[in-house]
Amino acid sequence: MPDAITVTKNAGKLSSKGIEAEITATPIKGLEFDYNFGYTHARYTTLVVGSNGEEVNLKGNKQIYTPNITSMLALQYGYDLGGLLKTKLIARGEWRYLGDQYFDLANQIEQKGYNKFNARVGVSTKRFGLFFWESNIANKKYIDYAYDFGATHLGNPRTYGVSLNTTF
Repeated sequence: MPDAITVTKNAGKLSSKGIEAEITATPIKGLEFDYNFGYTHARYTTLVVGSNGEEVNLKGNKQIYTPNITSMLALQYGYDLGGLLKTKLIARGEWRYLGDQYFDLANQIEQKGYNKFNARVGVSTKRFGLFFWESNIANKKYIDYAYDFGATHLGNPRTYGVSLNTTF
C-alpha cells in the first residue's frame, strides 16, 4: 500500500453502553448556561487480529476514536443595546473535556483526558456579527487523531482570530 494509507475494518464485536445528559438554563435575562455530558463504556467482546503472522486476541480492549467522557460547559451573556439594528454585546466562555481515548485496536496509542478553554466576545445586530475569539486558550497539546501505524496529528494550538458574519 502507498504511504500514509490505513484501513479500519470491522474486526470483532463490540458492546457499548452509555449515558448522555444536557442542561440548558437562562437564570437571568441575557445569561445562558449550557452543560452537556456523555459517558461511554465500549469494549470488544470478541476481537482477534493478525500481527506478524500470528492471531492476537484483543478481547476487552476499548473502542477506537471514542472518548469515554465528553463534557462541555458554556456560559454566554448578551447585553441588549437596543436601537434599530437590535445591537447586542456578547461574551461567551467554554470549557470542554474529552476523556481517555485510543486510536488503535491494540489500545497502545492513547490520549489521556484533557481540557480545552475557548472564548469569544463581540457585537451582534439583526444582520451582522463581529466577534474576536480564542480557542485552546491554555495551549494544551493533545492528539487529535492517530493511525495504527503510529502517525499522529496533534490538535490545534492556541488560536485566535476575528469572525465577521451576515444574515440574508
